[in-house]
Amino acid sequence: MVFQRVFDYKWLLIACIILLGNMIVYQLSFVSTLSDEQARGMVIGSLIDCAVVAPALLLLQKGKWTVQNFIVFIAAGILFARLVIPNGLMEPFRYLTLSAIAVEAGLVLIELFILFIFIKYLPSIIQAVKLEQEQLIFAFPRIVAEKVKDNILVRVLCSEMLVFYYAFCSWKKKQPTGFSVYKNTMYVPVLVMIFHAALFEGIAFHWFFHDRLPILAWGHTVLSLYGLVFLLADFRALTLNPVRIENGNLYLSNGLLKQTKIDVTNIAHLHKSIEEDKSVYHFKVLGNTDEQPAFVIELKQLQTIQLVVGFEKKAKYLGVYADAPALLRSEIELAILAK
Repeated sequence: MVFQRVFDYKWLLIACIILLGNMIVYQLSFVSTLSDEQARGMVIGSLIDCAVVAPALLLLQKGKWTVQNFIVFIAAGILFARLVIPNGLMEPFRYLTLSAIAVEAGLVLIELFILFIFIKYLPSIIQAVKLEQEQLIFAFPRIVAEKVKDNILVRVLCSEMLVFYYAFCSWKKKQPTGFSVYKNTMYVPVLVMIFHAALFEGIAFHWFFHDRLPILAWGHTVLSLYGLVFLLADFRALTLNPVRIENGNLYLSNGLLKQTKIDVTNIAHLHKSIEEDKSVYHFKVLGNTDEQPAFVIELKQLQTIQLVVGFEKKAKYLGVYADAPALLRSEIELAILAK
């Protein structure tokens, strides 16, 4: 399961490794011994890594190649390089930095305008969500998209608001009826293990690097704290959003990590198993050691799956895991017949 999650986010992980490597290398002592020509070549290599390679990998992970996205990622990569490369080495490329700042400034103004619209409509969005019978994790992004222009900033805002809601404001909510997907797995023990490991690793990393690389140390600390909050939120989202069938729709959720809403009329067949050459997207929670899903849903048309932080994926075959798979499959079959 862990390897599957790593594979799903492989491009993001490779991009992070590249950016982290460029961040660390300029803190090493050998940089000061390089000749001007060697230093220039090193800076050019870092600019290529930050402004071309890493953006390309992030777009591969995002799955949406557009000219606008690529320009945004290139500008962001140049600004990142400007932060990690010492001023003296970056001086010959100052015009490149100024161009990136101009692009980002224009985009920031546009995003601030969208953010203003989002805040303006937030009270009506919250009111509409309260009137919805649909699960919050599905209803909130849909209502926001209806009232505010859907873009990456809006999706990220939705994702982050859901994280903090489930982490801090959902504890009085009772688990609704539905089919749980984690009780017969090692999800809770694995979550506790990761929580403790992340906490101790964050403290140790900060203590070791706070004198050498304070920016890296504090950045890692903030990310570690956010990671702990996300784990807590994911647990609450998983418990409060069991698999349900309502109004002719099948709601599949693995906490905050992935969700999809399937119209049962889009279901072509339920398979006990599927050929290995078919690409099956597995709705499996962390800690589930089952090698095969309980059953596989074959769809007539590609189904969009909402992933964390606004990412999306399309799939034709969905592997379903549940604590009561036979009963869930029976309910899905009855819903299909009813349509």
